[in-house]
Amino acid sequence: MPHPAYLVGAAGTGILLASLGVTFALVLRIRRLRAERERALSRAYEGFARDMHDVVGHWLWLASIKGELAHRKAKGDARLREDLEEVLQAVRQAAHAVRDVSKAAHRLSFSTEAARARTLLEGFGAYCSVRVDVEELPEVVSTALGAVVREGVTNMLRHSQVKRCAIELVEHGGRLRLTVVNDGAPRQEVPSTGSGVDNLDHRVGELGGTVRVAGGAGGWFTLIAEVPANFPE
Repeated sequence: MPHPAYLVGAAGTGILLASLGVTFALVLRIRRLRAERERALSRAYEGFARDMHDVVGHWLWLASIKGELAHRKAKGDARLREDLEEVLQAVRQAAHAVRDVSKAAHRLSFSTEAARARTLLEGFGAYCSVRVDVEELPEVVSTALGAVVREGVTNMLRHSQVKRCAIELVEHGGRLRLTVVNDGAPRQEVPSTGSGVDNLDHRVGELGGTVRVAGGAGGWFTLIAEVPANFPE
Protein backbone atom coordinates (compact mmCIF):
# COMPACT_ATOMS: atom_id res chain seq x y z
CA MET A 1 0.00 0.00 0.00
CA PRO A 2 1.46 3.41 -0.98
CA HIS A 3 2.76 5.53 1.83
CA PRO A 4 0.41 8.42 2.82
CA ALA A 5 3.13 10.97 2.15
CA TYR A 6 3.45 9.61 -1.38
CA LEU A 7 -0.29 9.94 -1.92
CA VAL A 8 -0.25 13.52 -0.67
CA GLY A 9 2.69 14.36 -2.94
CA ALA A 10 1.03 12.77 -5.96
CA ALA A 11 -2.20 14.64 -5.26
CA GLY A 12 -0.29 17.90 -4.91
CA THR A 13 1.51 17.26 -8.17
CA GLY A 14 -1.78 16.50 -9.88
CA ILE A 15 -3.34 19.68 -8.57
CA LEU A 16 -0.31 21.69 -9.67
CA LEU A 17 -0.37 20.20 -13.15
CA ALA A 18 -4.12 20.81 -13.41
CA SER A 19 -3.62 24.41 -12.29
CA LEU A 20 -0.87 24.89 -14.83
CA GLY A 21 -3.10 23.39 -17.52
CA VAL A 22 -5.97 25.74 -16.64
CA THR A 23 -3.60 28.72 -16.53
CA PHE A 24 -2.12 27.81 -19.90
CA ALA A 25 -5.60 27.44 -21.40
CA LEU A 26 -6.60 30.83 -19.99
CA VAL A 27 -3.48 32.44 -21.44
CA LEU A 28 -4.22 30.96 -24.86
CA ARG A 29 -7.83 32.11 -24.60
CA ILE A 30 -6.77 35.65 -23.72
CA ARG A 31 -4.33 35.71 -26.64
CA ARG A 32 -7.02 34.47 -29.03
CA LEU A 33 -9.44 37.12 -27.79
CA ARG A 34 -6.81 39.82 -28.25
CA ALA A 35 -5.99 38.56 -31.73
CA GLU A 36 -9.69 38.51 -32.65
CA ARG A 37 -10.08 42.05 -31.32
CA GLU A 38 -7.08 43.23 -33.34
CA ARG A 39 -8.42 41.55 -36.47
CA ALA A 40 -11.83 43.13 -35.92
CA LEU A 41 -10.25 46.55 -35.48
CA SER A 42 -8.13 46.00 -38.57
CA ARG A 43 -11.17 44.97 -40.62
CA ALA A 44 -13.09 47.99 -39.36
CA TYR A 45 -10.24 50.31 -40.33
CA GLU A 46 -9.87 48.69 -43.75
CA GLY A 47 -13.61 48.97 -44.33
CA PHE A 48 -13.58 52.62 -43.34
CA ALA A 49 -10.58 53.30 -45.58
CA ARG A 50 -12.22 51.56 -48.54
CA ASP A 51 -15.48 53.43 -48.02
CA MET A 52 -13.66 56.74 -47.72
CA HIS A 53 -11.65 56.06 -50.86
CA ASP A 54 -14.65 54.86 -52.85
CA VAL A 55 -17.08 57.57 -51.76
CA VAL A 56 -14.96 60.62 -50.97
CA GLY A 57 -12.32 59.79 -53.57
CA HIS A 58 -14.98 59.43 -56.23
CA TRP A 59 -16.39 62.91 -55.64
CA LEU A 60 -12.96 64.48 -55.35
CA TRP A 61 -12.03 62.91 -58.68
CA LEU A 62 -15.23 64.25 -60.22
CA ALA A 63 -14.63 67.72 -58.72
CA SER A 64 -11.06 67.73 -60.03
CA ILE A 65 -12.08 66.90 -63.58
CA LYS A 66 -14.98 69.37 -63.63
CA GLY A 67 -12.68 72.01 -62.14
CA GLU A 68 -10.10 71.45 -64.87
CA LEU A 69 -12.76 71.79 -67.55
CA ALA A 70 -14.13 74.99 -66.00
CA HIS A 71 -10.58 76.36 -65.73
CA ARG A 72 -10.03 75.85 -69.45
CA LYS A 73 -13.31 77.54 -70.35
CA ALA A 74 -12.52 80.63 -68.28
CA LYS A 75 -9.90 81.86 -70.75
CA GLY A 76 -10.97 85.50 -70.79
CA ASP A 77 -11.36 85.97 -67.05
CA ALA A 78 -8.02 86.04 -65.27
CA ARG A 79 -9.56 86.45 -61.83
CA LEU A 80 -11.90 83.50 -62.31
CA ARG A 81 -9.04 81.34 -63.59
CA GLU A 82 -7.00 82.25 -60.52
CA ASP A 83 -9.87 81.35 -58.19
CA LEU A 84 -10.47 78.07 -60.01
CA GLU A 85 -6.78 77.20 -59.80
CA GLU A 86 -6.90 77.64 -56.02
CA VAL A 87 -9.97 75.40 -55.86
CA LEU A 88 -8.24 72.77 -57.98
CA GLN A 89 -5.16 72.82 -55.76
CA ALA A 90 -7.34 72.29 -52.69
CA VAL A 91 -9.19 69.41 -54.34
CA ARG A 92 -5.95 67.78 -55.45
CA GLN A 93 -4.46 68.03 -51.97
CA ALA A 94 -7.60 66.51 -50.47
CA ALA A 95 -7.49 63.70 -53.04
CA HIS A 96 -3.85 62.99 -52.17
CA ALA A 97 -4.73 62.92 -48.46
CA VAL A 98 -7.52 60.42 -49.09
CA ARG A 99 -5.18 58.20 -51.09
CA ASP A 100 -2.51 58.36 -48.40
CA VAL A 101 -4.98 57.29 -45.71
CA SER A 102 -6.57 54.51 -47.72
CA LYS A 103 -3.72 53.21 -49.88
CA ALA A 104 -2.82 50.47 -47.40
CA ALA A 105 -6.33 49.02 -47.53
CA HIS A 106 -7.44 49.88 -51.05
CA ARG A 107 -6.49 48.22 -54.28
CA LEU A 108 -7.82 48.92 -57.71
CA SER A 109 -10.24 46.34 -59.04
CA PHE A 110 -11.89 46.04 -62.42
CA SER A 111 -15.42 45.61 -61.05
CA THR A 112 -15.14 48.66 -58.78
CA GLU A 113 -13.68 50.88 -61.49
CA ALA A 114 -16.26 49.77 -64.08
CA ALA A 115 -19.11 50.61 -61.68
CA ARG A 116 -17.45 53.90 -60.77
CA ALA A 117 -17.01 54.77 -64.45
CA ARG A 118 -20.71 54.31 -65.15
CA THR A 119 -21.69 56.48 -62.18
CA LEU A 120 -19.14 59.14 -63.05
CA LEU A 121 -20.12 59.36 -66.72
CA GLU A 122 -23.80 59.53 -65.84
CA GLY A 123 -22.90 62.50 -63.65
CA PHE A 124 -21.61 64.20 -66.80
CA GLY A 125 -24.78 63.33 -68.70
CA ALA A 126 -23.18 60.51 -70.71
CA TYR A 127 -24.51 56.99 -71.20
CA CYS A 128 -22.15 54.15 -70.25
CA SER A 129 -22.79 50.45 -70.81
CA VAL A 130 -20.76 47.74 -69.07
CA ARG A 131 -20.59 44.17 -70.36
CA VAL A 132 -18.58 41.52 -68.50
CA ASP A 133 -18.44 37.93 -69.78
CA VAL A 134 -15.77 36.78 -67.32
CA GLU A 135 -16.87 35.40 -63.95
CA GLU A 136 -13.77 35.92 -61.81
CA LEU A 137 -10.39 37.59 -62.24
CA PRO A 138 -7.09 36.97 -60.43
CA GLU A 139 -6.30 39.91 -58.17
CA VAL A 140 -3.32 41.15 -60.19
CA VAL A 141 -5.33 41.02 -63.42
CA SER A 142 -8.28 42.80 -61.80
CA THR A 143 -5.93 45.52 -60.52
CA ALA A 144 -4.30 46.06 -63.91
CA LEU A 145 -7.59 46.17 -65.82
CA GLY A 146 -9.07 48.46 -63.18
CA ALA A 147 -6.19 50.87 -63.87
CA VAL A 148 -6.97 50.71 -67.60
CA VAL A 149 -10.63 51.62 -67.00
CA ARG A 150 -9.72 54.49 -64.68
CA GLU A 151 -7.15 55.94 -67.08
CA GLY A 152 -9.51 55.57 -70.03
CA VAL A 153 -12.41 57.30 -68.30
CA THR A 154 -10.20 60.09 -66.95
CA ASN A 155 -8.81 60.78 -70.42
CA MET A 156 -12.20 60.76 -72.13
CA LEU A 157 -13.58 63.26 -69.62
CA ARG A 158 -10.57 65.52 -69.95
CA HIS A 159 -10.15 65.40 -73.72
CA SER A 160 -13.52 64.43 -75.22
CA GLN A 161 -17.09 65.64 -75.35
CA VAL A 162 -18.23 62.15 -74.44
CA LYS A 163 -21.92 61.25 -74.69
CA ARG A 164 -21.66 57.49 -75.10
CA CYS A 165 -19.21 55.00 -73.68
CA ALA A 166 -18.97 51.21 -73.64
CA ILE A 167 -16.78 49.05 -71.40
CA GLU A 168 -16.52 45.40 -72.37
CA LEU A 169 -14.50 42.51 -70.94
CA VAL A 170 -14.60 39.22 -72.84
CA GLU A 171 -12.45 36.14 -73.34
CA HIS A 172 -11.23 35.78 -76.90
CA GLY A 173 -8.65 33.37 -78.31
CA GLY A 174 -7.18 32.43 -74.95
CA ARG A 175 -6.89 36.07 -73.87
CA LEU A 176 -8.99 38.49 -71.88
CA ARG A 177 -9.82 41.56 -73.92
CA LEU A 178 -10.91 44.79 -72.26
CA THR A 179 -12.31 47.45 -74.57
CA VAL A 180 -13.14 50.99 -73.50
CA VAL A 181 -14.69 53.02 -76.31
CA ASN A 182 -16.23 56.49 -76.36
CA ASP A 183 -17.48 59.11 -78.76
CA GLY A 184 -16.77 62.84 -78.81
CA ALA A 185 -13.01 62.51 -79.29
CA PRO A 186 -11.18 65.39 -81.05
CA ARG A 187 -10.82 64.99 -84.81
CA GLN A 188 -7.07 64.55 -84.86
CA GLU A 189 -4.52 61.81 -85.11
CA VAL A 190 -4.71 59.50 -82.09
CA PRO A 191 -1.37 59.37 -80.27
CA SER A 192 0.09 55.89 -79.87
CA THR A 193 2.14 56.86 -76.82
CA GLY A 194 1.89 59.16 -73.85
CA SER A 195 2.55 59.00 -70.13
CA GLY A 196 -0.85 57.45 -69.37
CA VAL A 197 -0.74 54.87 -72.17
CA ASP A 198 2.93 54.10 -71.47
CA ASN A 199 2.19 53.46 -67.80
CA LEU A 200 -0.70 51.16 -68.69
CA ASP A 201 1.42 49.38 -71.28
CA HIS A 202 4.10 48.75 -68.65
CA ARG A 203 1.62 47.51 -66.05
CA VAL A 204 -0.28 45.25 -68.42
CA GLY A 205 2.97 44.17 -70.09
CA GLU A 206 4.16 42.72 -66.79
CA LEU A 207 1.26 40.25 -67.09
CA GLY A 208 2.23 39.32 -70.65
CA GLY A 209 -0.41 41.62 -72.10
CA THR A 210 -0.64 44.59 -74.45
CA VAL A 211 -2.37 47.96 -74.63
CA ARG A 212 -3.27 49.85 -77.78
CA VAL A 213 -5.40 52.81 -78.80
CA ALA A 214 -7.24 53.59 -82.02
CA GLY A 215 -9.38 56.35 -83.46
CA GLY A 216 -12.43 55.78 -85.56
CA ALA A 217 -14.88 57.62 -87.76
CA GLY A 218 -17.25 60.05 -86.13
CA GLY A 219 -14.94 60.93 -83.26
CA TRP A 220 -14.86 57.48 -81.65
CA PHE A 221 -11.85 56.53 -79.55
CA THR A 222 -10.95 52.99 -78.47
CA LEU A 223 -8.62 51.74 -75.75
CA ILE A 224 -7.91 47.99 -75.78
CA ALA A 225 -6.00 45.95 -73.21
CA GLU A 226 -5.37 42.21 -73.50
CA VAL A 227 -3.89 39.76 -71.00
CA PRO A 228 -3.59 35.95 -70.97
CA ALA A 229 -6.83 34.30 -69.88
CA ASN A 230 -5.01 31.56 -67.96
CA PHE A 231 -3.01 33.88 -65.72
CA PRO A 232 -2.27 31.99 -62.44
CA GLU A 233 -4.13 32.94 -59.25
